[in-house]
Amino acid sequence: MSLPSLTSPIVNPYTGVFGNGQVQTFVSSGTFTVPLGVTSVRVRVWGGGGYNSGAGGGFSMRTINVTGVTSVAVTVGAGGNSTTSTGGTSSFGAYCSATGGATTTGAVGAGSGGDINFSGGAGGSSGGGAAGLFGNGGYSAGTSTAFGGNGCAGGGGGSSNYPGGAGFSGSSTAAVTFGFSAAIYSIDFIATGAGGAGAPGLNGGGGGASSGATGGFPAGGGGPVANGGAGLVIVEY
Repeated sequence: MSLPSLTSPIVNPYTGVFGNGQVQTFVSSGTFTVPLGVTSVRVRVWGGGGYNSGAGGGFSMRTINVTGVTSVAVTVGAGGNSTTSTGGTSSFGAYCSATGGATTTGAVGAGSGGDINFSGGAGGSSGGGAAGLFGNGGYSAGTSTAFGGNGCAGGGGGSSNYPGGAGFSGSSTAAVTFGFSAAIYSIDFIATGAGGAGAPGLNGGGGGASSGATGGFPAGGGGPVANGGAGLVIVEY
């Protein structure tokens, strides 16, 4: 599964470069080995998106003192699917975690343990958007004439004829197709993408209201009979 592209040098106006400016990305579970001399890390965690018009995954971010710590277990939750409908929980050891979104009108994913914690958007006729640094995910379009919900983070999926709400600056009254999903120039903007319009979500947006419209990676809720976006863990040090 590919990550959103990042240009170099990275322009990071919101949270700034952390520590030595090094970044390790986990798209599957593993172990973070604390490099020699590193005493602090900043971690971002997304849970998986829900299956079948599912909710978006939660988000948590925390700065952690790792003095005396040699390694930390990293868990990355899978997106919900026909076998396991709720998205998996992602975590960085016991420090912080984010649950996955449930299927259809079930519970949204939620971050916990972080300095910042946000919840995914609710699913309905389409997928809910992923939570992210800028806020809760956008909710699903509720009717055949509705756009995806407001999306401070990933936008909610739209109906078959209307685009989902854009991430970050999303609106329930404006036909915005891409939001920030077409220009990812900082990891701060991961999971600020748009919901689909009868199509897959982008960059954390929920899948639209057509069968097979998958949730955007990371953590977007899937559209009808569609998988949610997988979780993600990013460590800066």
